[in-house]
Amino acid sequence: MTSGAITITGGPVRASRDRAQQVGDPRLGAGAGEGRGALGARDAVRRALRGLEGHPPALVLTFAGGALAADDVAEQAARAAGDACVVGMTGASAIGAGGPVDDGCVALALDGATDVGTGVVQRASSDLRAAARTATADALAGLAGRPATLLMLFVDTASGDQGAAAAGAYDAAGPHVPLVGGGAGGDDPAQLIGGRALRDAVVAVALATPRPAGVGIAHGCRPRPGPSIATSVEGAVVRRLDGYPAEQVYMERLGLAGTRMDDATFERLAAVHPLGQLELRGDVRLRHVLGRTPEGGLRCATRVPPNAPIQFAEQTATTIIASARTAAEQAAEQLGARPWAALVFDCGGRRHALGGAGAALRAEVDALTAAFGAQPPALAGLYTRGEIGRVRGARGDRNHAVVVAALA
Repeated sequence: MTSGAITITGGPVRASRDRAQQVGDPRLGAGAGEGRGALGARDAVRRALRGLEGHPPALVLTFAGGALAADDVAEQAARAAGDACVVGMTGASAIGAGGPVDDGCVALALDGATDVGTGVVQRASSDLRAAARTATADALAGLAGRPATLLMLFVDTASGDQGAAAAGAYDAAGPHVPLVGGGAGGDDPAQLIGGRALRDAVVAVALATPRPAGVGIAHGCRPRPGPSIATSVEGAVVRRLDGYPAEQVYMERLGLAGTRMDDATFERLAAVHPLGQLELRGDVRLRHVLGRTPEGGLRCATRVPPNAPIQFAEQTATTIIASARTAAEQAAEQLGARPWAALVFDCGGRRHALGGAGAALRAEVDALTAAFGAQPPALAGLYTRGEIGRVRGARGDRNHAVVVAALA
């Protein structure tokens, strides 16, 4: 680690029941609370713990949405959980089985059939890849030799490129551990652990469950004709495409050449028209366009490499909703058994494209839960600022995607 980073190591949290009694018989609880400030975190955690029917929790995942104060959420969740390990993150909105929870929390409690290891590194912006590598290594070490079935990574988008965080986790975990997670969002973005809300931090959570996890990753974007080349890039700003101001080329390729619009209108347009970075194997890495610069550049959520081939994409409410079902189906198919829990990391840009509230958002969650069949699993998640999802290959940073992890 670089000298500017602070490492806080968390070890495994074990329930008192004998493992032989628990394998194949996991218990979990899910809950939601909203409308009463940070007390929604207390209510969500209490309801989740009731689902364990008195069995000691190994982990309580807590996701908070909207305008809640992250420090208050972390404190209330930890108080409600008692001695249990509480880890989570804030987002634009939380997601429960009943739909989005705009100003409130969802919680998922797992019992001692699951071993948990955690790792935390603060001041992650000093070297985000190294911070993620250290946090991941600490989380895996907390499993005391048990192989991890799933790794979660909660990061701060202000710390740097999420691609570096995903790469650091891969450095430590290797190719066999699936990776999910994302960047904190909402009005007060933070990672939550041990009763504290952290900023500029990486939090890693490793799970060792009785059966493997399934991970599905999908997006609702479709390419438009005519690729371009990112001929001038500075950080996360694409300054020129094909040698011309990037905004000018972007508008031309969307069929809007010469159209004048204010920043708010442009951002609404960009929410459904990300850039697609073409890769050698034919994959497309979507890049959310946050806005434009005074010089005609495009501000992106994550870095686009110089001279990268760029595709212009579009998505609709219909394709977004369909992709949520696709991701859940992919996750379920990998299990070979009925899932008992699901975690969802959905793009805040997709939420914006669906209108930010109302029937379309509920329809997306309904499509996701319907993919699991007549008995959907307990579900918890949130809308993130950039998603993390990796099953194959070393890269795991995503934009405009939905990542679903299913546990059986």
